[in-house]
Amino acid sequence: MKLLFIKLGIFTVLCLSVLSFVLLNFGGNVDYFYEKFTTPKAKSMIIGDSRSLQGIQPSVMNSYFENKNYDLPVFNYSFTIAQALIGPLYNESVLKKLDNASRNGVFVISVTPEMITAKEGFDNTKGQFREEGQPPHNMDFVSVNPNFEYVIKNYSFFHFKSVFRKNSTLHKDGWLEENNLPKDEEVFKSWKKNQINLFLHDRTEYAISDVRINSLHILIDSLKKHGSVYLVRMPISKEFLGYEQQYFPHFNDIMDEVSIKNDVPYFDFNKLDREYTTYDGHHLDKYSGKEFTLELCRLIDKTL
Repeated sequence: MKLLFIKLGIFTVLCLSVLSFVLLNFGGNVDYFYEKFTTPKAKSMIIGDSRSLQGIQPSVMNSYFENKNYDLPVFNYSFTIAQALIGPLYNESVLKKLDNASRNGVFVISVTPEMITAKEGFDNTKGQFREEGQPPHNMDFVSVNPNFEYVIKNYSFFHFKSVFRKNSTLHKDGWLEENNLPKDEEVFKSWKKNQINLFLHDRTEYAISDVRINSLHILIDSLKKHGSVYLVRMPISKEFLGYEQQYFPHFNDIMDEVSIKNDVPYFDFNKLDREYTTYDGHHLDKYSGKEFTLELCRLIDKTL
């Protein structure tokens, strides 16, 4: 029996060693979120869904604001729309990741209509949130490397084959680099159609949530204690924008009200006279994302 326990112990140590090696060296390839929970607490942050996860590049912001007296570096704490819904759960995780010593940070909150919605069957007023149980909301430790809590709770998110494919890479600064871009116009149209269909699926079951709007007020108020806050609506294709306006026609009015009440700027890039390239209608490709991030920095700079 003693020999059995010794063998089990050796086997466990070997498995943990191999897993640790993979996570330390390839964590950004096997999972879209893992690296976000292995890095130090953040002095400045990007908050939002997959649009900002892929479209706002911290390295560009860090370079631009290097001599602007901001508390750097900027960290991208965005997720996908399944997790990154404005609400008490996301607020709590953002504040866990935030370095409380930061006093002059820059905080970009990328907003989309769906991020402030309640879905039928989930009563936000009763504390029912469809994002519950997913990362980052199920994480107690958000700055540990290697992070075995993430492995235990979110192993289903791992894709070990991605170590070899490397179609996507989550960088240490939280930015997800998408390398699998459409090869031709037909592929682009197919991907855009798929994204639109995903958006339209069960859309009548979604409604603007006062609880989530109130949580946005709370988040802004909390972050303003640590620096400057900016609301951003990222650029998307005109076709995709049309569907958002059809189902959420008052979204900009709500954001304008939030902006005014909290005295923070709101930048709607869909109103600006400039087009950016997406690879599926609503996610900027990494080249256009770099240009967009630089333009965002310039707008922020004008508010100083």
